[in-house]
Amino acid sequence: MNNLTNRCEICKKKVGLLGFICKCEEGWFCGEHRYPESHGCTYDYKEEGREMITLKNPVVKGEKLKDRC
Repeated sequence: MNNLTNRCEICKKKVGLLGFICKCEEGWFCGEHRYPESHGCTYDYKEEGREMITLKNPVVKGEKLKDRC
C-alpha cells in the first residue's frame, strides 16, 4: 500500500472518509475509481461467487431404490 492512505491510488485525489478499499488490496480509491474496471482490479469476483454458491447449496442425493415390487 501507498504511504498516502487518504488518497486515491489512481488519481491521487483526497478521499477522506469516503474512500473505498478494493478486495485486491491495492489501496484506497475515490468514487470514480472504486469499480474494478476503472482501476485494473486483479481480484477474481467470479471465483468467489462460485465458491459461495457451492458452500451454500450442497449436493443432496437420496438413496437409490433397490426394488419397486
